Amino acid sequence: MLLNLLVLLFWISTGEAHAQKHYSSVNINQNNGKTTISFKNGNKRSFSLEYEGDITLSDDDKDIVAISRGGYMEVKKSAFGNRRRIFMEPDTNGKLIKKYYVGSSEENFESEGRKWLAEILPEIVRSSTLGAEQRVDRFHTKGGTRAVLQEVEQIHSDHVKSRYIRLLLDKKPNNNDLIAILKVIGNDISSDHHKAQILKHKTKTFLSTDGTTAAYIEAAGKISSDHHKAEVLKKSIRDGDISETRMKSLFAIAKDISSDHHKAQVLLTVLKNRSLNTENINILITTSRSIHSDHHKEQVLKAALKAPGLSKSGYNTLLESMSNISSDHHSANIFSALLDKKLDGKSLADVFRLANRTMSSDHHKAQILKKAVQKQQVEGDNLEALLSALQGMSSDMHQAVVFKELSKKSFNADQLINILAATKSIGSDHHQSAALVAYAPAVREKGDAVKEAYRNACGSISSELHYGRAVRAIQ
Repeated sequence: MLLNLLVLLFWISTGEAHAQKHYSSVNINQNNGKTTISFKNGNKRSFSLEYEGDITLSDDDKDIVAISRGGYMEVKKSAFGNRRRIFMEPDTNGKLIKKYYVGSSEENFESEGRKWLAEILPEIVRSSTLGAEQRVDRFHTKGGTRAVLQEVEQIHSDHVKSRYIRLLLDKKPNNNDLIAILKVIGNDISSDHHKAQILKHKTKTFLSTDGTTAAYIEAAGKISSDHHKAEVLKKSIRDGDISETRMKSLFAIAKDISSDHHKAQVLLTVLKNRSLNTENINILITTSRSIHSDHHKEQVLKAALKAPGLSKSGYNTLLESMSNISSDHHSANIFSALLDKKLDGKSLADVFRLANRTMSSDHHKAQILKKAVQKQQVEGDNLEALLSALQGMSSDMHQAVVFKELSKKSFNADQLINILAATKSIGSDHHQSAALVAYAPAVREKGDAVKEAYRNACGSISSELHYGRAVRAIQ
């Protein structure tokens, strides 16, 4: 059996309690095919292992039964002043020669050396990748997946557990076995790194059925690291055909990701690789509400607006997600993308109300209101919402810009009367008169009630120059 160069990583693994407890430092040297690992406790070398070649274990893991030609293995240990050593190498016929030393004296291997090797070797193989393939083959032959997983439970190092599970996955386990493996990954491996590495190892296999997909998503949910959790979810989205039902569970896990960057990346990966039904696109948008970064939320919501499954109800969900955005710049970018869609009257009114409530920049607000006038049908309730948003602006210039854009639309008499009355909120005589003049052609075509409303609006202009200009425009 090939002796993996990572043999005895348990001695350096952060997850191996024995090494942490007994050894204060570990040194590993590899040179020309020879590997030397030494473990020190204080200033004394406590344990060392040196080897070359392929090592084969006995079936009970208590002996070395073969070493490839030209190879050898030497184990040394010192404790409380006592030194012991075993040296093994094959002779010209391949038969192993084993020598046992206590201090500087060679002792009989068969009487004490074999006993000592039998004591320390099981701990070595359970705490390292030494003989991993051989051991997985042996356990699998005797008891299938269950037997291998029972052995995995006896291993302390997450690195070693990961190696055994990956070898087990190469045995092409059935669906029930895959679910059992996923439970072990989720419950028995504490390292997020190793947990994620296994889940990404054969994603398509794990996601082959609804049952295994459910177990996979559950295991992914037990990863604490935002980075590793996001990487697993993104790979599952790219590689797997996850059902719409299971997508709900995936979004629930994504919502628990604290990092705005990683959460956004998961949602963007979904939008790039999946066609979602109406319910799930709404769930995705709802999940984005927990993104605190305005930049990352903008990325997700603008991408969601391009999704084919987005319905009119999705627009309302999107506006709810936007309600906690503090940046007018990012809000304006999302509003602008939304206004490229054909909105119904209620959705458009909601856009006006949200812009009025959340946007403090008159510049950005005016941009949005002007685009809404250009791209949407402004009438009825949404006209009232637009006028309310206009009256909430402090910049006379920006108000006038939107009023003048609105004058290009056709309105009935009642609507015109409401618009003209709203211009009174413009404090600047210059800008109010300019706005009113823009409506003069439409006013001249309407009845006396509209003309009276126009003159009434002119009455709030203090400057005789601007007042006269506005009044003359309808004569």
